[in-house]
Amino acid sequence: MAKITDLKGFCYPLSPEGTCSLLGCYPWHYGTEYLNIVYRTDPNALAKWIPEPLTPSRTHPDIAYVAFSKWWSVWEDCREMPSMNPERTQYKEAAIWTGCNYNGEEAQICLPIWVDNDFSMARGWAMGFPKKLGQISITDYNPYNPGMPKMGPGASLTGTVASHGERLIKGTLTIERQITPDQLPKPMGLPLIHLRHFPSLVPGHRPSVCELVKLGAVNKQSDPVAWAGSGQLEFLPSELEEHMPLAPKGDILGAYWFRNGYTFDGAEVLHDYTKDWK
Repeated sequence: MAKITDLKGFCYPLSPEGTCSLLGCYPWHYGTEYLNIVYRTDPNALAKWIPEPLTPSRTHPDIAYVAFSKWWSVWEDCREMPSMNPERTQYKEAAIWTGCNYNGEEAQICLPIWVDNDFSMARGWAMGFPKKLGQISITDYNPYNPGMPKMGPGASLTGTVASHGERLIKGTLTIERQITPDQLPKPMGLPLIHLRHFPSLVPGHRPSVCELVKLGAVNKQSDPVAWAGSGQLEFLPSELEEHMPLAPKGDILGAYWFRNGYTFDGAEVLHDYTKDWK
């Protein structure tokens, strides 16, 4: 019989050696390529997703953006994973983001999000991302393909997300100009604040974990070249999802392609809801 301290691993499955854990412990290192479309929508619909003590953004309560993204990640104790098993380091996501405010500090929060790899979903739940499995496709041009356009004005890039057999969102950027990362509009680039929630299995009990966390980010890096232009968004109805109230209700404000990276080094608990219930 094993003592609980004999079982190793950062997350499930806990095992004698810990090798089969779905992911290793942070620090986690990320590199990301984004296709983001920014738009106006119903601020009341956004506010319904924002848990107190957060409040909607004071500067842009009606602005959201859809992010289609490609990710490359490793954890500190296994930096050689890309050559060991590349499938454990790459994934794609699609998410809806909006701004929020905590005690006067502007931040951003992830609303619905879909991902195409199990280790990313598990890690996301640990970090407060409400991830679900989905199928994400993003335009990827090869500069040496004579039949494909070069990245630059006139080129178009599209992202799509589907889940459980339903196409959910399609977004397109038509590139018009080159920009620098500091020209990306808010709430992009703001700190991330998320809700970590793990239910209790005891009938009638409140969640075992329910807390608001601010995610850490160090070693930030950005590609100096980013692209901006006009955007299009299409939200498609679903029998299973709740994204339609977040669909555009006004202008598409712009679309952007850029690349960056950072290290997640831990989180700060801003509010523990379980203490409110005792």
